This record gives sequence, structure tokens and C-alpha cells, in this order.
Amino acid sequence: MAAFKCPACGESTWGSLKHCPRCGEPLIRNCPECGGTWRYIYKSAYQFCPSCGTRVEPASLRR
Repeated sequence: MAAFKCPACGESTWGSLKHCPRCGEPLIRNCPECGGTWRYIYKSAYQFCPSCGTRVEPASLRR
């Protein structure tokens, strides 16, 4: 999987990481409707679940 930036701190992340190694921000999003999961990709936050089409809220930045 290609590298992408953490939505909270901008650190380059990669592969199957579930949390940013620099700040701990979750790098996986979950659909509240179908339970599907996907990667948060910086500057391309999904507005709809790619599995079922449910509208999802933007990732919240905890830091």
C-alpha cells in the first residue's frame, strides 16, 4: 500500500498501520451503518462509505 499522510500531524505513514506512529491518530475509518473499514487518506477524505454509500462525517482531528 502506498504512503499517505496522517490526518492529524502530517507524518508519512504506510502499509497496514492502524495508528500513526508519531501521534497515535487512528488511520482506519469505520462506517457507522455497515461496519466497513477503510484507510483515511489525507486530502481525500471520503464523504460516503465506499462499501454501502452511507454519508460519513469527516474524520475528527483529536490533537
